[in-house]
Amino acid sequence: MVYLQHCDTYDRDVILKKVKEIFEAFGGIEKYASEGKNVVIKPNMVGKKKPEEAATTHPSIVYAVAKLCREHGANVTIAESGGGTYDLNSLRSSYRTCGMEEAAKDAGAELNFDVSESEVEYADAMYLKKIGILTPLAKADTVISISKLKTHGMMTYTGAVKNLFGAIPGLKKAEYHFKMSNYDDFANCLIDICNAVHPDLSIIDGIVGMEKDGPTAGDPKKMNVLISSEDPYEADLAAVKIIDCEPDRIPILRNAIARGICPDSVDKIEIKGAPISEFPSNGFIVKYNDDQKRIHFVGGPAGEWFAKAVRPRPVFLKDKCRSCGECAKCCPAKVITVEKGKTARVNLKGCIRCFCCQELCPFHAVEIRKPLINRLFISKGK
Repeated sequence: MVYLQHCDTYDRDVILKKVKEIFEAFGGIEKYASEGKNVVIKPNMVGKKKPEEAATTHPSIVYAVAKLCREHGANVTIAESGGGTYDLNSLRSSYRTCGMEEAAKDAGAELNFDVSESEVEYADAMYLKKIGILTPLAKADTVISISKLKTHGMMTYTGAVKNLFGAIPGLKKAEYHFKMSNYDDFANCLIDICNAVHPDLSIIDGIVGMEKDGPTAGDPKKMNVLISSEDPYEADLAAVKIIDCEPDRIPILRNAIARGICPDSVDKIEIKGAPISEFPSNGFIVKYNDDQKRIHFVGGPAGEWFAKAVRPRPVFLKDKCRSCGECAKCCPAKVITVEKGKTARVNLKGCIRCFCCQELCPFHAVEIRKPLINRLFISKGK
């Protein structure tokens, strides 16, 4: 079941009311929070971004969830590992910039500073039967995931399922990108991680989402919706319906459907709250990885050449690059070089097109561009 709500503001009092309604819709907050229970809230803090940039979960939602759980006697911890390093200094800076420090203080919650990891098992995994995740998530009695409705350079869309990639500590994420550079393989890796963490409740912050060049360099987009479900796949299925995108265009949903984890249509899930028809896409712009679709009319060596020729590529913008080196640090394939005072460069022959450079650049100095042959020959239709 998915619960949909109209919401056009991040005003704390309004959000508190909306979150109370969410808990009531799923049987009461007592299911998730009670005296002595350890509740861990997992927001999206992909980078050191201010709330108004719409790249991270808005702190008012984290505050509301934390406050209500604390009022029911639970111990509440906010835990996340963004795309960069996972250490005390990075955590402090991210919590402060993303507004989580203030949210935690006002709600009576704790911020996680335990940078260790613990192993969890997922017997039905396709690839990752044992996974090292953030220790507080591994030890939680209840995990509440609060993601952001955004586009994504590699996975096309990111929401409830993709949010659990933040359970992997720091730069260890780069190992997964490098070992699973095929988009479907990486999607199945994300599915394994999500199912291993097994969030008890997933909330998607779609009040202001991000379109175009998400997950960090896109444009904020008012969508006025809160999406919640105990099933993260159903939450994402509703979200992509709202942004007018077919599930088979989203690697995570496509593979979850193939694995029998997710329904193949939003029509097969129960929608409560507001009808999904009341949430227009408002022209939400998704930049699809059309080059990843099968090219039926070209086979053999020519097909392999064509597939490489149409691949999108990262382009470093001379007027925005500050030679900070973040792109090189986070690059899983280690094919980016940075010299002080010069624009970063990438060796495209070794580039795996994970687009971590674009995702984690603090200056929005990386664009994902499609070659002319891609724009001429690959279908753009929905």
